[in-house]
Amino acid sequence: MELQDILRGRVTIVGVGNTMMGDDGFGPGLIDDLKGKTSAEVLNAGPTPENHIKAIRNSKPDTVLMVDAADLGANIGDMKLLRKKDIPLYGLSTHNASLALFFDFLKAETKAEVYLLGIQPGKCAMNTPLSDILTKRREELKLLFEELLPK
Repeated sequence: MELQDILRGRVTIVGVGNTMMGDDGFGPGLIDDLKGKTSAEVLNAGPTPENHIKAIRNSKPDTVLMVDAADLGANIGDMKLLRKKDIPLYGLSTHNASLALFFDFLKAETKAEVYLLGIQPGKCAMNTPLSDILTKRREELKLLFEELLPK
């Protein structure tokens, strides 16, 4: 499964994470990079995506792509596109509630296809910058989204 295969119809990209926690801030940082650069609706949900259900629903998406640092058991900077069935009920991201449960709720509210683009973080510690590897991946993804979802 590739990004170009799932980005259909009205696309909403949701960045999840805490920008004050190093690599955990990857998703919100990517959203900042994408604002005004693609046809997708972009939303910085910070560390609490559940607080942004109304904004996601109001974007009337056909596809929702969550972008978050996730423990993939991989090398730092490796990315994986996941469906709900690929996400353990006990959680995968650095956040408390499982994104699998959030996906269920989001699907019920929007009828959209919901995916997670997870990226393996390195250091997620308070007041640390985004790692060089994730900074590079963020730029690569920005360019890819600009290509796949032109303004």
